[in-house]
Formats: sequence, C-alpha cells, structure tokens
Amino acid sequence: MSQYTKDFDGYAESIVTNAIVFPGVELENLNHETPRKFTDNALWDTGAQVTVISNRIVEELSLKPYSKGSVVGIGGDNEVQTYLIHVLLPNNFLACDVEAYCGDIEDDILIGMDIIALTDFVITNTGGNTKFILRAPSEGVKID
Repeated sequence: MSQYTKDFDGYAESIVTNAIVFPGVELENLNHETPRKFTDNALWDTGAQVTVISNRIVEELSLKPYSKGSVVGIGGDNEVQTYLIHVLLPNNFLACDVEAYCGDIEDDILIGMDIIALTDFVITNTGGNTKFILRAPSEGVKID
C-alpha cells in the first residue's frame, strides 16, 4: 500500500496533482525507454465516469487510437477516439490498461472514477483547510 497526501491552505476548489502517463504497452515492455509524459496538471474528477486525456498527451506520446467512445458533456453527446494508457499516480500506484477518452480539456489528464474506484480517495476539510489523501490499492475501511 502506498499513500499520498496533499494539504491545501483553505478550501480547495479542485484537486490537481502530478501523474505520469505512459502508452498502454505490454507491462513486460515498460522500461526506461518507454515514452512518458510527466504532468503536474492531473485533475481528479469524481463526476467523470472515465478518464480523459488532452490532445497534447496524444500528440506528445504518439498514441495510436484504441477504439471510439461516447462522451456526454455540457455540449451534449460526442463520439471521440479512445487510447489505451497506463497512469502512474502520485503515490506510485500504476493504473494499468486504462481506456482514456481524448477530449478538449485544459488539463493534461482528467482522472475519472474508472481510476478513482481502484483507490481509497479521501477529502477532508477539518479546520477550514482541505486535505486530500490517496491510498492504493484500496484497503477499504471498517464502518461500524
């Protein structure tokens, strides 16, 4: 188990961390020569069912389309390309074989519930300051 904690002064308007995005290569082929994109612009979005990557990520990693998917947003339904990626989270947990949708987003990657569901994702606002805690793989909690 690996844990990551980020403290904010005051209430956080959004949770943005670092992450590393890799092409969805076979894990035995993942090595130091595998292209990767380090970003400190990974937005965590519990309202998104899927992970979305920007066109910048697709271009920088020369990703090849995996499939097509439908994204429902403020502007309605859109069919977009999907790409198979691995995402190294800030706690060094590797989310493997993520089918990421490509979208017109400001952030490099929007981490959706497909990845968040693999973790223990905690936000607390004690004393007027936000604390984000990420633990993966999920260990769950005992609720009495």
